[in-house]
Amino acid sequence: MADNPKPTGLGILVDEKRVNDLLTQKNGAKAVVRSGCKLLLFIFFLILFTLLALSEPLADFRAFEGFIRTRFDSEAPMKMSDVKSTSSFWEYVDQSFMPGIYGADTRKYFYPDYTPDRLLEMDGGNRLFGVGRIRMLRVKPSEGCKVKKSLTTYFPTCYGPFSEEAVDKKSYGPPDKRTGDPVFNYMSTPGDYVGGKLGSYPPGGFMEVFTTNYNNTLTTINLLKDGGWLGPGTRAVVLDFSIYNFNVMYQAVCRMTFEVDASGRWVSTFDIEVLMARHLNPIASRSIGDWGALLGEIILVLFVLFYLLEEASEFIGFRKRWPYIKWDYVGDPWNILDWLNLLLMVATLGLRMDTWGKASGLAVYVGDPSKQSLATFMDVGPVAANIKTVHNLIAFNTVLTWFKAVKYIAVLPYITTFMETVSRSKRQLFSFVAVFSALLFGFVLAYSVAFGEQLVAFRTLWSSFIFLFSSLLGNSDMSLVYNHAPLLGSLLIYLFVIAMFFVSVNLFYAIMISALGDLKQEEGKNAKKWEQQVAKANDFWKAVSESFRLEQRFRTMLPGLYSRMKVRKRRMEEKDKERDEECLKRERLRKVAERVDLGAGNPSLGRRRRISNATVNEQDIESESDAGSDVDLGPLRNKAQLRKGGEFRDFLNDGEAEAAENESESQMLGGDDEDDGERDERGIQLVIEATRHVVDGLVDRAYGARGVLVGEMSQSRDVLQKVGLVLEVLQTRTKD
Repeated sequence: MADNPKPTGLGILVDEKRVNDLLTQKNGAKAVVRSGCKLLLFIFFLILFTLLALSEPLADFRAFEGFIRTRFDSEAPMKMSDVKSTSSFWEYVDQSFMPGIYGADTRKYFYPDYTPDRLLEMDGGNRLFGVGRIRMLRVKPSEGCKVKKSLTTYFPTCYGPFSEEAVDKKSYGPPDKRTGDPVFNYMSTPGDYVGGKLGSYPPGGFMEVFTTNYNNTLTTINLLKDGGWLGPGTRAVVLDFSIYNFNVMYQAVCRMTFEVDASGRWVSTFDIEVLMARHLNPIASRSIGDWGALLGEIILVLFVLFYLLEEASEFIGFRKRWPYIKWDYVGDPWNILDWLNLLLMVATLGLRMDTWGKASGLAVYVGDPSKQSLATFMDVGPVAANIKTVHNLIAFNTVLTWFKAVKYIAVLPYITTFMETVSRSKRQLFSFVAVFSALLFGFVLAYSVAFGEQLVAFRTLWSSFIFLFSSLLGNSDMSLVYNHAPLLGSLLIYLFVIAMFFVSVNLFYAIMISALGDLKQEEGKNAKKWEQQVAKANDFWKAVSESFRLEQRFRTMLPGLYSRMKVRKRRMEEKDKERDEECLKRERLRKVAERVDLGAGNPSLGRRRRISNATVNEQDIESESDAGSDVDLGPLRNKAQLRKGGEFRDFLNDGEAEAAENESESQMLGGDDEDDGERDERGIQLVIEATRHVVDGLVDRAYGARGVLVGEMSQSRDVLQKVGLVLEVLQTRTKD
C-alpha cells in the first residue's frame, strides 16, 4: 500500500489540524527568538553596568586613602579617638595634625630665605591642594536646657544639645589690636550640611584658615588656643582640606569632624573621598578611558529609557483609548525590583550631572601665597559628598542588578525551584519577618536599657542592634554582658539564644524546607518544563540552521572536518548502544546472583516470569512482580493442557481438532468460571504433579525462611553482645 502523500497547496489550508500546528510552531519560534534577543540584550546591559561600576581604579583609591589615614590617625603620634576634651584636641592639633600637614621637621620654615610654596609640598609627591579650613559651631547659653532655681547661684548658665535654632552667631574672643572688636566672628558661607554621628551641621560658623605659610598657621592656632576659641558651648569642629597626588592625578578630599554632645562626650570621624579628573569633568583628561566611560554612560542611559518604557507598557493598559493601571502588575515582586533598579540608575545619573555642575565653578588658588585666605578656600565637600552617594547607590544597585539576572536564567530547573520556593513561602516569610523583628527590637531595647550606661556597644539603639545582629553571625562577644552583670546578663543571653536561635532561625528553616518539600512533589512538572525549554531551543536552532543552511555551508566549505565529525558521532552512538547493552546484561546477572544467594528464602520463589507474545519491552520480561509473573505450578503451565488433546491439539487429525475447537468455543461462551468437564487421565496426572510441586515448594520455602530468620537472629545476637560490652566499659569508666 502506498504511503499517504503530504498535503500541499490548498490541502494544507483545508486541514485544520495542520494549520494549527503550523501556527503553533511559528508562534513558538517567534517567542523563542524574542526571549533569546531579550536575554542577549540584558546580558549586554549587565556587562556594561558591571564594567562602568569597575571602571574606577578602586585599589589605587584605597591605597591613597590608607596613606592619608595612616598619616593623620592610625599611626599618628596621637589618634583622633584619643581626643576627649578641649585640651586633648589642641594636643592632637600640635602632635598629629600640624606635623601631618607641614611635616615633622619645621626648621626649614624659619630660614631667612624660605619662600612659601603655592601648593605646599608633602611626602610622596603629595601636595596640599590650596588652603585648608577649620570651622566651629557653638550653641547659645541656656538654649535647650534649664537650670533649677536652687542651683542658679552655682550654675548660672547651661548649654544644651545642638540644634540649628540654638546656633550662637555672636562675636567673642580677645579684642582686635586695630579695631578693638572681638577677633572671632561668625561667617555665613554657601555649602551643604555636614553629617556626623551626633547630628547634622549647617554651613557657616566661626572659621579660620591654614595656608602654605607655616608661621601664619602656627600663629592662628596659638590665637585660637589662647583666646578660648573652644568653650563649653562648642558642639562641632570641622577641618576641611584636600591633598593632591601629581603622580597618579588623584585628589583626596579630607574632612575631620569632632562632635561634642551636651554631656561633654567627644566623638570623632575622618571622611576621605578620593576623586579623579572625570568625577569633576567627564572629559577632563581627554583620554581613551574618559571617552569610553562617557560613551558607556550614554549607552546605559538608552538602556534605562528602553527598560522604563517597557515596564510602563506592562504597567499601563488602554481600554477604548483610555489608559488604566494594571494592578496585578504591582503584585509581582519582580516588577517592584525592576522599578527600584531603574530608579536608582536614574538617581545615579542625576547625581553625576549635578556633580559636574557643582564642579564646573571650582578652581584651586595657585596665586601669591601671601594672599591666601578664607576667600581662596575651595570647598570640594559637596562634590565629594555627591561622589560618595553615587558609589553607595552603585554598590546597592549592583546587588539588585545581578539578582535580577536570576529572572532571565529561570529556564534552568534548579533556578526555577529556588524561585518557586521563595514565591510559595513569601506569606510565611512575611510573618517570620514580623515575628523576628518584634523579638529583635525587644532585645535591642532590653540590652540598651540594661547596659547602655556602662558599655559603649549598647550606648544607642542602633549600636545595640548592630551588636545583637552580629551575634546571629557569631561575631559578637557576649562575655562583655556576662562580666558586667552575671545574673541579668546570663538571663538575657539565655532568652536571646532561645528566642532567636532555637525559635526564630529554626522557624525560617522550617518554612523554606516545607516549601521546598512541596516543590519536590512536582519535580515531574518541572522536568516537563525543562524538556519543553530544551525542545524550544532545539526548534530555534533548527529554524536558524534551515534559514541560513548552516549544515550545508559547513559541509561545502569544510568537507573533511564534516566527514570526521559525522564518523565520530556515529562511533559515539555505537559505543553508547554497547554500553547500554552491557549495563542491561550486568543487571540481569545481578538479579540471578541475588536469587542464588537467597536460595529458598527468595521472595520470588514459587513464581515464574510471564512472557507475553506481544512484549516489546525488555524490562517487562525481567519483571518478577505479581503483575509480571504467574504462579509456578511445575509441569502445568496453562489451562489448555487440561483439555482433550492438550496444548498440541493442532497436530491431531481433522476430526479430533474440530471437536476440540467446538469444545473450546463452548467453554469461551460459557465463561471461564464454569467447570471444563471431566478430565482425561493425562490431565488428572498433571493436576496431581502440579499439587505436589506446590507442596514441595511450600516446604522448601518454609525451610528457607527458617534459615534466613536464624541468620538474622544470629547477626542481631552478635550486635547486642557488642552493645553489651560497650555498656559495660562505659559503666566501668563511670564508676572510676
